[in-house]
Amino acid sequence: MFSPMRAGDGWLVRIKPPAQRLTAASARQLAGMAARWGNGAIEITTRASLQLRGIREAAFADLAAAMRAAGLASDDPALEQRRNILVSPLAGDDPTIAGDPLALAGALGRHLADPACAGLSQKFSAVIDGGGVLSLAGFRADIRITLREDGVDIAALDGTRCTCRAEEAPAIALALAAALTFEARPPAPPPPPPPAGFLPYPQQTRGAFALVPPFGAMRAPMLAALADLSEAFGDGLLRLAPGRAALIGSVSMARAAALAQAAQAAGFITDATAPSLGLIACIGAPDCAGGDAPSRADAAALAALLDDGVVRPIHVSGCAKGCAHVGPAPVTLTGVGRRADGRGLYDLAFDASTDRVGLQADHRLLSIADAAALLNRRATHG
Repeated sequence: MFSPMRAGDGWLVRIKPPAQRLTAASARQLAGMAARWGNGAIEITTRASLQLRGIREAAFADLAAAMRAAGLASDDPALEQRRNILVSPLAGDDPTIAGDPLALAGALGRHLADPACAGLSQKFSAVIDGGGVLSLAGFRADIRITLREDGVDIAALDGTRCTCRAEEAPAIALALAAALTFEARPPAPPPPPPPAGFLPYPQQTRGAFALVPPFGAMRAPMLAALADLSEAFGDGLLRLAPGRAALIGSVSMARAAALAQAAQAAGFITDATAPSLGLIACIGAPDCAGGDAPSRADAAALAALLDDGVVRPIHVSGCAKGCAHVGPAPVTLTGVGRRADGRGLYDLAFDASTDRVGLQADHRLLSIADAAALLNRRATHG
């Protein structure tokens, strides 16, 4: 949150709730901040952070103070930049998760605050995965910490691996991180679709419930409604999950259908087969100053036109920067302009990242209808 970014709809501020968790009360506070100091738009990111959009420059100091008071940001800007720790979303609720990912995340966060870590790259990232019904096995990080019942496995991005006790893991992980060359990261793999709907715990009459705002985007009243749902149906805690989803824990199986109905009425996706869950899209024009096409609106239109057999995920980007996903996807549409009716024009490439589409596009200057027809034919005929 100490490094706001300029966008077409104002300043964008990223929030990293500790361990990707929000109490219902802090979620309501955050919704109020978004409405008071921004345009009310809130996004869940692919890696389970939050973004507030349309923040007024004059409100930066007030917003930062409110975030600290709510426990949603640290006092040290440098620490906030490198505090990129992704934790098993259902830790503390899912009984099948190994070890204590939350305790380990807290210990790693305290180590990051040590002055000895001041030289660590701001791009540092860690994943702490205890398995369970919503594993983080598919998510890459500079340091991956996997908890087992009898110990901890640590893997660095350069291939270095070791096994240790949980209490040793933070120091070892940061020592491995200090040896990494962060500028040489390989491209990120395409993310799996976000979870949606009821996620039962084995041999339990309860589970978690995943709700997905369309393309991760919601207005302040939706976040407030999410807080209400967490108290009415769960344990009053919101857990942000990779793939732009929010999770409510301790949901009774008997009440899952009622929660799904209430969540859908509030605007959330609760069906894991929803077509839009297989698409990745940034906000695009006109809300992004660099957007060449209205990617999010066009992605919603594309989802409605695609047949079931079309390969996913599909990345629809408003420009070649590729903010929503930096890396290759099975299908990438990169915005290159707009038609007279405001819809976008796109270059399309298979198994490519947005920065490569301009050089290796398989098809150019497609409308969304053109792209849908082409992908449907490809799915049918190969």
